[in-house]
Amino acid sequence: MEYELIKKEKRYFAGLQHIGFMDEKGSIQEEIENLWSGFAQFCRDRWDNIEESVVDPELSYEIQIWNEEELQKEGKFYIFVGMEFKELDPLPLQLSGKVLPSTKYISFKLEGDEIRTWEEDILQGWFPRDDYWIRSFEDYVFHIQCFHEKKFRGIERLDDSELKVLVPVKEVG
Repeated sequence: MEYELIKKEKRYFAGLQHIGFMDEKGSIQEEIENLWSGFAQFCRDRWDNIEESVVDPELSYEIQIWNEEELQKEGKFYIFVGMEFKELDPLPLQLSGKVLPSTKYISFKLEGDEIRTWEEDILQGWFPRDDYWIRSFEDYVFHIQCFHEKKFRGIERLDDSELKVLVPVKEVG
């Protein structure tokens, strides 16, 4: 798994959001699939309304946001899917906006089987061994999955796919 430390300035995203609760299996896959389907349909139907605002039409993003206490007690989390926008004004009424702060990220490049296990490998394996820790913002943490249209072939074709994951970090020690 390749990774690098990068700095990103404040970024704007527009898309669809779901506030959900983990089921007994810890699965949120159906809600995520519904968000992606809804956002894809919006883009097919309303692309002319957003095309000028989109930074790169070949990139789409999934942002998972959670507060550890809420997640442990209630299973509550936030899922956002969308695209990066130049600004959020104007924003179509059907879409939600997210403004992510300027910060440092560890950017992980994942290929093939690494995509299947990245959450465990990175969030539970990589961070405890390094000089960085996941940075929180107002007691919430997040990570960003970056899907490049030409490099991510879908869940059914992970063996020949690539995914980037960005995790905001702070230096420790």
